[in-house]
Amino acid sequence: MERVPLGNSSLQVSRLCLGTWNMAGSEGWGPENDEQSIRIIRQVMDAGCNFIDSAHGYGGGHSEEVLGRALEGRRDEAVVATKIVQCDPSEVEGQLDAALARLRTDHLDLYIVHWPRPSMSLEDFMGEMTRLRDKGKTREIGTSNFDLDQMKVAVRHGAVSLQPPFNALWRIIDRDVLPFCHEHSVAVTPYSPLAQGLLTGRYTREGAEKKGGPRDSNLLFKEPVFSKAKDAARVVDEVADQIGATSAQVALAWVLHTEGITAPIVGVSRMAQWEDNVRALDLELSAEQYERIGDAGMGVWNEFGDDDTMWGWKPD
Repeated sequence: MERVPLGNSSLQVSRLCLGTWNMAGSEGWGPENDEQSIRIIRQVMDAGCNFIDSAHGYGGGHSEEVLGRALEGRRDEAVVATKIVQCDPSEVEGQLDAALARLRTDHLDLYIVHWPRPSMSLEDFMGEMTRLRDKGKTREIGTSNFDLDQMKVAVRHGAVSLQPPFNALWRIIDRDVLPFCHEHSVAVTPYSPLAQGLLTGRYTREGAEKKGGPRDSNLLFKEPVFSKAKDAARVVDEVADQIGATSAQVALAWVLHTEGITAPIVGVSRMAQWEDNVRALDLELSAEQYERIGDAGMGVWNEFGDDDTMWGWKPD
């Protein structure tokens, strides 16, 4: 799989990143078999992926433990990222050390601020993240769910990446954050590129119903937006039929075709899902097809405001 620079850092990452939220045990998406998760991580690495993302909050560290087991003997083959929610700076190093123990490594490649807290000083927190980078506990620092003003602070402290929610339906970074990142050579590694399955054909072609978990709080799955989102998803289905691809491949290709996107994050439970996603890397969308999908998705995004989060929640 093609390697690309992670922003202006020396890290070279695969064009797709494996997300491990679904490997968090009983939290979030529901329990996964740990042994199966370990096999999938190793198979995905064998297939050329070197970029893997986790978080302290995924199952209270369970996802990190699974990833650590999967990387035994192969740590040098992976670019390992994990995330911390902003907290008092005095707590950061302890949280990082605990994560390193779970991951069975002595350093991270990328330590990401999972969520900023508007009630706390971001300058002080980013200063501590920088100190830990300079100490060698992480090679680089990054951000997630940051707005433009927060990104300006982060870039001053050397952040090399942003992990935002982004897909054809959820366009919060379009107006100012994505152009800022592109201008400052900040890698953009979006999560939820398939809108938690909404753009895969599952809810249009297959008529699936929502089945609990994070989708219960996802604003895209709440009416009247859900019906509009399915209408936009049908446009993805139509383009997929035109070019002989799956809906998921087209939705992922749309993200990959967006200027400034480095490596979308995808989660899988079966190797076949990963192989389906990989085919999106070679998929060509015409300008008309890209714009058609984008326009349909923007009709959904216009239902929201720039301060909305996908789950209607963010830390204080």
